[in-house]
Amino acid sequence: MLSKLRIGPKLLLAPGLVLILLLVLSIGAYAGLLRQNQRLEEMVQVRAVRLKAADDLVINAHKAHAEAYQLLTWMNASFSSARVDALLRELHARHAALDSQFAQLEMRTQNQPAEQRYVAQSQAAYGLYIKAVADVIELSMADHSMAANAMSKAERSFDVVARRLDELARLEQSLSVSAYAVAEAEFATLKMSMPLLVIVSIVLSLLVSLLVRRALLDELQGIGSAASNLAQGNLTVQQRSYGRDEIDETARTLDGSIRNLNATLRHILSSAQTIGSASRAIAAGTADLQISGLDQATQQKLALVEQAAIAASSLQQQAVDLSEAVARFKLDDYQLSDSAGVPERISRKHLSAVPN
Repeated sequence: MLSKLRIGPKLLLAPGLVLILLLVLSIGAYAGLLRQNQRLEEMVQVRAVRLKAADDLVINAHKAHAEAYQLLTWMNASFSSARVDALLRELHARHAALDSQFAQLEMRTQNQPAEQRYVAQSQAAYGLYIKAVADVIELSMADHSMAANAMSKAERSFDVVARRLDELARLEQSLSVSAYAVAEAEFATLKMSMPLLVIVSIVLSLLVSLLVRRALLDELQGIGSAASNLAQGNLTVQQRSYGRDEIDETARTLDGSIRNLNATLRHILSSAQTIGSASRAIAAGTADLQISGLDQATQQKLALVEQAAIAASSLQQQAVDLSEAVARFKLDDYQLSDSAGVPERISRKHLSAVPN
């Protein structure tokens, strides 16, 4: 995958990954803060408010029950009607306030069936209690002894109200504890996941950086090896795959130049071998003419042939020197042939070839 990228995207790969992981980390931290804020709002604005409302209902219900006993005592003690009426108005106001609190709590628990069930049961029991208290007050105005007996019924109704309100208070308390436990668990998860995500981000960034570094170093090492072999006269080209970046394009160009130089030197060596063969043939022909007896005209022609032989010998020496110069290179895909006519004093170790 890295070989298909240019140098620019390769160098930007690690910083880009760091930015992406930083963005993921920021989003995760922001989401965690939002969840913690939601849990805090639930505990403070929902659970705490409903728990306080349930506690207020319990306290006000007990106060109303105590005021009912107080009213009954004052009426039995023949207190002035003004004081009794004032206490009666206060009791009615407290009952109205309790009805309002029940209605508000019922509205707040519309989406919570468990809570609403307890609120409805408590409200129904309190309605029966208020009816019983009203009967007691009405009987107390007519006969004090009958009012005392009727108060026992109101007392039983209040016991039901107290149990229902206690159940509602315990439910709200348990829901508050559960909300706190959930918030604590989410915070613990956030506290563990954020450092872990940071560590993963660092490891991934370093890993990508090392992979990019190794890919670039491998490409540069291939170019360096080819240049070193070229400086030492080794013109063999190793088979390798090329990528698409600028370094691989440079390596492809360098290998192509070495292959072209290989072809040129093979052509030069072949030409030198051909010249050497021709010069030896001319020298052999001259020797044959010197052996046979010829007339003067033929001897003149022979002199010309000898001059040509001398020139051919010089050309042969130049061909040998050229062959020795070319043989110092290690040519790619070249096999030495003894029948080519190159003089045997050309060192074979200089003409070592790469097998096909």
